[in-house]
Amino acid sequence: MDPIYQSEIGQKSKKKRKIIAVFLSFITILGLVLGYFWVAYPTTTPLKSFSYFLFGITHPHQKMTKQVTGFLPYWRLEDTKYLHFDLLSEIIYFSLSINDKGEIIRVVGNEINPGWLQWSGSTVGDLIAKTQLTGGKISLVLAVQNNKIIENILDSETSQNKLIEETIYQIKTRHLNGIVLDFEYSGDPDSKYQEKFTKFSTNLSSAIKSDSLNVNLSLTLLPLSGRYSGLFDLSKLSDIYDRFIGMSYDYYSSSSDIAGPVAPMGGFEEGKYFYDISSSYKDYQKYIPAGKIIMGVAYYGWDWPVENASEKLSKTLAQNDKNGYAAVMSYSRMKQNQNLKQTDCHFDELAQETWCGYVDPESKVPHQVWFEDEKSLGVKYDFAEKNNFSGIAIWVLGYDKDSPDLWNLLKEKFAAR
Repeated sequence: MDPIYQSEIGQKSKKKRKIIAVFLSFITILGLVLGYFWVAYPTTTPLKSFSYFLFGITHPHQKMTKQVTGFLPYWRLEDTKYLHFDLLSEIIYFSLSINDKGEIIRVVGNEINPGWLQWSGSTVGDLIAKTQLTGGKISLVLAVQNNKIIENILDSETSQNKLIEETIYQIKTRHLNGIVLDFEYSGDPDSKYQEKFTKFSTNLSSAIKSDSLNVNLSLTLLPLSGRYSGLFDLSKLSDIYDRFIGMSYDYYSSSSDIAGPVAPMGGFEEGKYFYDISSSYKDYQKYIPAGKIIMGVAYYGWDWPVENASEKLSKTLAQNDKNGYAAVMSYSRMKQNQNLKQTDCHFDELAQETWCGYVDPESKVPHQVWFEDEKSLGVKYDFAEKNNFSGIAIWVLGYDKDSPDLWNLLKEKFAAR
């Protein structure tokens, strides 16, 4: 064989082996990378995790001076396409309901419970991975909003242990960063339930810590929780929970007999409003350090049929088919509502909130709307900053749809410069 020809064959063979080696190295590295994403982010596919990783690189998370968290209810998951992940410190899924046995309610009758259906589905699984890979955290709300169910859980050590077991399982399998308890008890329970809730909270916190889980444990507070203790002994719970989220909205809502501010900053001491945000947080801080407080803010308002559209704090009309019904007005709906004329809108200085009057063009029934906007939310963000709260929590993420206004406000107030 011609030596020159033989040399060419050898070179081609060496080149081929090099190509194969490079290819095998690439496959090996790719396998290791995808294997890492499979283990680290098991709620979605490795390929999706990798795409979220690249998204995070091209859309780096802003450095925020406060925690910017937001509730995402299971019925609003389609709004995730509007979220600015680079500005969100945390997304809180709302919610999984609990029965009196301490079990997460997975089935109601013959149907899958909608909260569980979405939570266990691929949409939320993708959301968990995307949020974490873009610099944010994911928390889960466990909700009980029925007095009898709360009492039954607290009366049963077995039910409490089951709830703790369910909680730990969700943390581990969904790689969660936080758990939020939403135990809403109406009225004043027997004092023994306050003691039992404190003990349960201690046991839950201990179980999370004993498993070395790096998870925040949070408790939601109603506006009056600091003044009328109800189920919560905040002086004892303050050391148990990592954070307390004030649900400081719906001071006036669908059942109110007058149309009033959804989240008034002031007016209580002046006898104008039955309570206000300043008083709520003053009460909270008697027991809770400011650094453990998350201030809840509303991205919505209420629209009521009223007696007189132009009279502030007008009496509401009986809700029926003739008069219409009180309805939530999200920020996006408010922006698009052609009935809200600037000349008929006013900013209440005590409440630090906007209200408008209009007459429904079809029914001819007067309406009054109170809602949160850039101006009122800006006041609340300044209040959170002034009081050194840990951050804010939006109810509800996506209520502003594709409007950039409220995202720009968050960036202006909380993005580090």
